[in-house]
Amino acid sequence: MYEFEDDQDKLIPGVVQPKLLVAWSRRRAWHLETVTIQVRSELVKDGTEVKLEVQSHDGKVSIVAFEKETITGNKLDKEYKIDWKDKKLKEEPYKFVVKATVKDPPLTAESADLAVDLSPPLFSA
Repeated sequence: MYEFEDDQDKLIPGVVQPKLLVAWSRRRAWHLETVTIQVRSELVKDGTEVKLEVQSHDGKVSIVAFEKETITGNKLDKEYKIDWKDKKLKEEPYKFVVKATVKDPPLTAESADLAVDLSPPLFSA
């Protein structure tokens, strides 16, 4: 008998956990471009509030936070324009993550890095 085989009238216990995933729509962007923050979930009710925080990959610099975004149909797509002129950031390519937090059920997820070139590109003549 395999591990999960049993009599047909017997229940096999299992636990189903809610899940949360957050990602950028791309891996690299220029300053003043628009990217999409994509949140996907499983077993999270429609209308559940999600807090989104954009920060440096090391968590030391907080860029922006969106407090009351909502999940509908187990997803949320938020368009976001990268306009960080007033932030005192380095001019080199810099890495940022977005962190998503749901209170009920308590879930947290962090995206992969988004590399942002803050200075305009140099073109050869």
